[in-house]
Amino acid sequence: MVTLDRIKILTDKKYIKKMDSEVTTKILRSNIGIAIRYSQKIPFNIYMNYSLQDNRCVIEFSSKVLLDRYPELININNIRQCFENLNRIGFCEMDVEGIIHNSELLTCDVTCDISGIVQPDLLAMKSCLKNHNKFRVQKYGNSGHTISKMVKTRNRQLRISIYDKGKELRKKTNSEFLSMLSDADSMLAYFDGKFRVEDNINTKEQIRQLFQTISTDLLLVLYSEANPLLTIFDEFFEFPKELEQQNLVMPSPLSYPKLRMVKDALLLEACEYDMEKVDLVLNNTLSPNTDKSKYRAELKRLLNTYPVPNKNIQVMKQIREALQSNTD
Repeated sequence: MVTLDRIKILTDKKYIKKMDSEVTTKILRSNIGIAIRYSQKIPFNIYMNYSLQDNRCVIEFSSKVLLDRYPELININNIRQCFENLNRIGFCEMDVEGIIHNSELLTCDVTCDISGIVQPDLLAMKSCLKNHNKFRVQKYGNSGHTISKMVKTRNRQLRISIYDKGKELRKKTNSEFLSMLSDADSMLAYFDGKFRVEDNINTKEQIRQLFQTISTDLLLVLYSEANPLLTIFDEFFEFPKELEQQNLVMPSPLSYPKLRMVKDALLLEACEYDMEKVDLVLNNTLSPNTDKSKYRAELKRLLNTYPVPNKNIQVMKQIREALQSNTD
């Protein structure tokens, strides 16, 4: 079943029956009203833009609007509850059925919470990356990592985040959200030992491709039997085809036939095979005017030839199995 942490939809503004002028803002351009807008970040994200120039209305919200049902994430079984809870907030009055049956999805965060598996560390993710030149791993706050596909075309941009959801939920910014729950302690306990795998899908073309739908109709996407997270995971990661490779040890830096390769291998070993540390060394030791890309390319090429530790492969394989079982 498709589960989403955030959705942004486009609907007809006729399904917005009333808006509270005391909490909404009228947007002016050249002293002409172009939209009525509502936005909040705490206790959870909500955004609405009601156009005054056409029949469009954009609505965006987080799955936290589900309150006690938050662990379910947004899905086909609770989408009505999401809009009913929005109505209870009071900034507007919506025709829930009208919106559900007549909206298209613009962007979303497809999400899966995983338990019973050790959250992968930086080395585990980098060990299984298909290509160190194509994908970049960065920290996700202090709770995990984000892997981005390094392309300029928006329709080809992908980003997958793997992070400790329990740790993120305990941040001060979530205290007001937790205070709204009937049992905040149970909610926090639920997320203990779980980590989240999440991908930001930011174009309608990506939605159609990843959810395997003919359109971006909201219900069509929610009823989809596709597995976008697994598709994206397989685009980012791969595992050795031969099991024997898992038992290999890192080659000695001194075993390479050329001095340049020995130097590169020694640098990688000193940086614990972490390209972020390598980049820091290059930035600190090379002139600002030096083209560092050729050095990075050579080091990444060498890194891609190294065998990977067995434990890292197993962790990443377990994550893939968990994502696969999410729709089985």
